[in-house]
Order: sequence, then C-alpha cells, then structure tokens
Amino acid sequence: MRDVTWIRRARTLLRQSAVVLGMGGLALTPGAQAELPEHYTLQLQARTNLLGNESGAYNLKPGNLLAGSLQVPVVADGRVAFRLSITPEGPNAIWWGSDAAGHHRYVLPDLGEDARASDPGLNSDGLVAFAVTGATATTSNGIYLLRSEAPEEVRIVREPLGASDWSSLALNDAGQLGFRVTFNGVGRGYVVLTPQGAGWTTTYLAKEKTLDEASPYEFLYSPAFNDLGQMAGVGDLPSEGSEFYQELRVFSADGTSRLIAQSRGRDAASPIYRFASVQPALDNLGRVAFIATARAGAGPNLTTVFLWDGAELRVVAQNGQEGIREVEFFPPDMNDEGLIVFRAIDSDSRRAVWVSDGRMLRRVVSEHDIVDSDLGPARIDQETPSGPVFAGSVSISPRGDVSVVAGLAPPDNDQEEWGTAIFVAQASFAPPADGGVDGGPGGESDAGCDGGACPGEGDSGTPGCDGGECPGEGDSGTPSCDGGECPGEGDSGTPSCDGGACPGDSGTPSCDGGECPGEGDSGTSSCDGGACPGDSGTPSCDGGECPGEGDSGTPTCDGGACPGSEDSGTSRCDGGRCPEGQDSGPVDAGGAGPPPDTGGCGCQSTSSTAFLPWLFLGLAWFAAHRRKGPSSR
Repeated sequence: MRDVTWIRRARTLLRQSAVVLGMGGLALTPGAQAELPEHYTLQLQARTNLLGNESGAYNLKPGNLLAGSLQVPVVADGRVAFRLSITPEGPNAIWWGSDAAGHHRYVLPDLGEDARASDPGLNSDGLVAFAVTGATATTSNGIYLLRSEAPEEVRIVREPLGASDWSSLALNDAGQLGFRVTFNGVGRGYVVLTPQGAGWTTTYLAKEKTLDEASPYEFLYSPAFNDLGQMAGVGDLPSEGSEFYQELRVFSADGTSRLIAQSRGRDAASPIYRFASVQPALDNLGRVAFIATARAGAGPNLTTVFLWDGAELRVVAQNGQEGIREVEFFPPDMNDEGLIVFRAIDSDSRRAVWVSDGRMLRRVVSEHDIVDSDLGPARIDQETPSGPVFAGSVSISPRGDVSVVAGLAPPDNDQEEWGTAIFVAQASFAPPADGGVDGGPGGESDAGCDGGACPGEGDSGTPGCDGGECPGEGDSGTPSCDGGECPGEGDSGTPSCDGGACPGDSGTPSCDGGECPGEGDSGTSSCDGGACPGDSGTPSCDGGECPGEGDSGTPTCDGGACPGSEDSGTSRCDGGRCPEGQDSGPVDAGGAGPPPDTGGCGCQSTSSTAFLPWLFLGLAWFAAHRRKGPSSR
C-alpha cells in the first residue's frame, strides 16, 4: 500500500511542478480519471462526550465539546485538527493529533467571555493556525500561529491593518495564510499572507466594491485556498433583473483571474440558477468543485455538486440521481488526484459521506454503519431519527483519507449516547495493474506518462497537457446561492441547522456553513445547530454569516443549548445532534452546461526525452519533502 501511495503522490507532484514551472499560475489540466478507493477503514482519533455520561470520552476529557458546524482539515500523514467550543476550562481550544493517539490541545488564554476561535488550518509541516475574534482587548484578536511540537510558542498575526475578522482561514504547504478579511462597517476581501523574513507580505486577490470602487463585486462569499496561493470564490455582481448575478472565479496573486462558472442571470445558457453559500473546493491543478442549484426554465431547483475539470463543467451528484435524494449544504473538498468528497442523503433517507472521481460515486460511510471504536463495535447513529448524525463538512487528504465527524451509539441501542467521534476514514486502493514500478524485474517499466497520453498508445484518460490548459478548453458559466438566504430574495433552498431544524425554527432557510450577502454579518458567527438568543429561528446561516442581521461575528451557541424560551436546554448539535426538523427541497431537472470559452492555449507538447528533467525534478522535490508524505499504515 505504501508503494502504491508513493507512486500516486509522486505523479501528483510532477503535475503540480508542471503547473507552477511550465504553464504559469492559472494553467490547468483537463479532467483526469481519478482512482476511486476500493474501501475505507475508519480510525477513531478522538471522541467527545458530556460530563456525567458513563461512556466517557477518548483522547479528551469529558466536557470538551465540538461546535455544531465545523471543518476538520486532514493532511497527508493523517493528522487532523479541530476546535472545541466548550471546554472544562471555559475558553475555546484547538486539538490535533493522528494515528488514534492525538492528545494535543491548545486552550485559549482568558481573553474575555466573547472570545472565539475559528476552525483551524493545518499543513504538512506541523503548523496550526486559527483566528481569534471577540477578545476584550482588540490586540488579542488576530491569527494565532503555532507549531504543533511547540504549542507554547504562539505568534499572533494581525494583518492586514484594521481587520476585524479572518474567516475561512486556511494554511497551505507553502506556509501561506489565506482567508476572507472583514473590516467592520466597510467590506470584505480575499487576502493571502506570504512569509517574508520576520513579517508577512499582504496580497489582495479580490475586494468588494466598498473596499475598491473599481471592483465589480457587491459581496464575496467564503473562498477556497490552494498550495499555489490561489483562491476560488463566488461574488455577487450588481443585478440587472430578477435573476441572480453571480460568478465563480479562481484568483491569483498577480492580479489575474479565471472565470469558472456563472449564474444564468449572467449567461442564459448556464445550468446554474444560484450558487450555494458554502465555499468551493480548489486543487493545485486549477480544478474546482462546488455546490449550486440547477434549474431548467421556470422549474424548481436541483441541488448539485459540480466539477470544473479544466475542460468542461460536469455534474458529480444531483438530487434525485444515482441514489442521491438530497445533497446537503456543506462545503465539498477535493484533492490533487481528482477525488471529491461531500455530504448527501441517499434514496433511503440515510445520511452519508460520499467520494467521487467526477464520474462514479462511492460511499465513505453511512448512517447506521457499524464501525470500530474505543468502546468496541459502535453504530453511526443518534437518538433522534430525523436529526443529522454527521456534523460539519468533510475534508480529504492528498492520499485520499477523509475526516468524518459523527455521533456514536451502541450497535443495539440508539438511545444510549456514546458522544461524538472524530474519524479519519483511511482509503485503500487497488495495487497497480502491472504490479510494480519503473524498472521492476520481469516486465516493462511504466512511468505512467505522468497524466498524459503515452507514445504509441491511446490516452489513458488522464491529463494530456501535463498540468496545462489544452486547446478547446474554456470556461463555462454557472452559479447560485441556494442553501442560504441571499440578498433581495427569499431562499429557495432547503438547508437548516446542519441538516436539522433549530429550536423554534420553521425549517426554512439557512446558509448552512456559508454566508448570505447583504446582511452585514462579519462572517464568523452561527447558531451552531441551535437557536440563538433573540433569534426568530428562521435564517440560521449555520457556520457562515447571514447578511442584514448586524451580527458581530463572534457569538455562537457552539454545540450546546441556547438560551431563550424556544429552547428546552437539553438538545445540542455537538456531533450532529440537533432538534427534530429537516427541510426537504424541491426537485427538478438540471439544464445543459454553458458553451466553452475560447481562451488561449496553455499546453505544450513534450517528448519522452524532454520529460525526463521534469521527472527528476518532481522526484527530487518529493524526496526532499517526503517527511510530509503519507505514513505507512
């Protein structure tokens, strides 16, 4: 298994090298046929639980609880990191670890009762980053950066000057920090901080019109960030009618951008009515996966996972197709092998985590599955049948492992709570068809042509331009906001409180992990699966922000019961245990994709001899960084 992973990772690194060195920052490769894992084995990393539960906790003390909506990044060696919104000490904390043995935890200092930590970013060098907002002393707000082996040495980054919030924070393997910055009362922008000496270089990739009059964007949604310092994000444009005017672009540090998709308000041929208000996924080859609603004519919406593979816009999953009843409004994720993970409810009404290569679907784990735990066999389940069993969004590592957060119960009693489990679902792949690697005994060596067509044979279906753009590629347009409350219109989507209704909620709209424009929210707060004080219970935005609510961006109900007459004080969303209620969205048929953009060609032909330097460059890079790579299991 280790050799198979090594080969796959080396080929990915070669394609990345071609993108960076040979094709330029925005060049990308047409869709490659990824290899779907044969199966997944869930390894328990930690288990949270309430104080007093006899089942206790694992790798954490009881009383440490997760937020109701969260992201758990996972890197190549299987390490994960996540935030704890409730701790016995009081302040938020960050946990990280791997191989079922993690026990590291950084607890925030006493920064005031409103201080909150964001979901962490994590990279292969062992760096951990998270944003702190709501501290009593504004100088304590900022991005907290630490090294996992020396967590007591914390560096606070407050760039750019005047920032009040750093949402969608990510940390890449180049050591860069990417996020959406908010300036209270002014606007938002996409920012990349690049280490330079003892400080940072600040680069704006996009800004809202309130920050830059020349910008076309009235609102910028949560972005994705890759190792090349690029960001993919959706922006609202000034509306010229009843349709949504939105576009999804990949932005680069040199000021250029590439149109990936746009709403049908901008392009009548687009299948996309509205982008979901959750962040997309962006890999290092320029491919983008995202959730939007497809609409044919005046029909209802179909929630859809789309993939821009570098050549065309493709449907990965859609309500009512291939055993999917309803795609859930949580951000998808994608790795450089072209594997996409997301959450969706199947035709038997079971929630599940899915993986796709862009053509085929496979389950990672489903509700009611029996898995191994520290308590023995356990069921992925929770005590309220209509409530969600999974929490937050899922993430995928370079080798295909997937982080999953789910409620646990004994195999024969879903009314006994075993808390919330944080798993790494370890991917198992089939061995190479030729049984070996280059130069192996007894057979012809196969360099794999590194994602392209090989001399003297047909194309294997992987990228033929070695990480560059090929002739005839181009953009197609497509966006939508569905899944959250969007400006100027009621929500046509279905989400609510991480898949369940909030106390006192009518079950109507929420932004479910993303943000809704026009409501003046800083983008950090959410009710985390419960109703918030003074909230009417309707739009919850669940992990993102709802425009127009005047929220400071800090308070959340963080997985516990929220005050207010509507809340019984007993329910919690920690691990996906929310009060009953789930919207079911309308279903319709999607439309055809937009016509391709006839952009310039970014590919170049390469003979097998000329390719050798690329091969050695990639392998040398990989050897030098092998400590970052996947560990044997």
